[in-house]
Amino acid sequence: MINLWYEESYWAHTGGRLSGPEMVVKNLIKSLDLINIDYAINDNVYPNNFLIQYNETAKRKKINLADNSCLIGPQVWPFDSICKDLIEEIQSYKRIISPSQWNKDWYMKKFYLPDDKVGVWPVGIEIPNNIRNVQYDCLLYYKRRSAEELEIVENFLKKKKLTYKILQYGNYTEEEFLELANQANFCFLLNGTESQGIAVQQIMSLGVPLFVWDIESWDDMGERWSCPASSVPYWDERCGEKFYKKTMLSRTFTKFNKKLKEGGYDPKSYVKENLSLERSAEILLDLFK
Repeated sequence: MINLWYEESYWAHTGGRLSGPEMVVKNLIKSLDLINIDYAINDNVYPNNFLIQYNETAKRKKINLADNSCLIGPQVWPFDSICKDLIEEIQSYKRIISPSQWNKDWYMKKFYLPDDKVGVWPVGIEIPNNIRNVQYDCLLYYKRRSAEELEIVENFLKKKKLTYKILQYGNYTEEEFLELANQANFCFLLNGTESQGIAVQQIMSLGVPLFVWDIESWDDMGERWSCPASSVPYWDERCGEKFYKKTMLSRTFTKFNKKLKEGGYDPKSYVKENLSLERSAEILLDLFK
């Protein structure tokens, strides 16, 4: 039913470490297998086409595919000259795929794409049948934040006499990551904005509550392209607590810690409801309609 177009070379440089682009493909295939949807890989067999990465190769492939059959993304960088046609020739594809709502809003507000040309699709998260094995207080997940912020967080955890381990993005295998996360009572999330946040959602899928120093905007390309964003674009009160300014750290943690001790968080149920492999496949099929 769906032709999947991608190149493994896109993530070959990671050397076996956990990689977002590889996880998108891997979990997409698991989703389709789970609900018995036929697919072909890099072959024009079925009427629907999913160009997961948009590069020179994908651009050439798209020329031979029906315009209204193509979903493109989420691995798209609209500032790349290769992607110029996606912004200027919106009739040449069905939709660009965006991993979250804030990312879709960005396409619409900054590139003036119409609502029906951008679809929100999160790749599915596999829900483990795990038993929590808590051995320490806090996993400090660190990605694209300043050394000063990291120091503030470490000093806070030490002041609270909490045991913690630091996990820096890209420096681990998937197995190491999941084992370390499952051993933590909670996760202190100190990360940059996320278009989806697959690794964060894997932590949630283990049932680990999150304490998040969130970010309010994506500013990677300067003020002109700045837009509202988040470190946790998929979220509700079951997942944990968030704060935005360091002056709110202590007060918010007091609230978080009280509810944590009462067993008041259930991030796994949120992931099951919104981000499971099955739910992801359903959303994808709807976008082809």
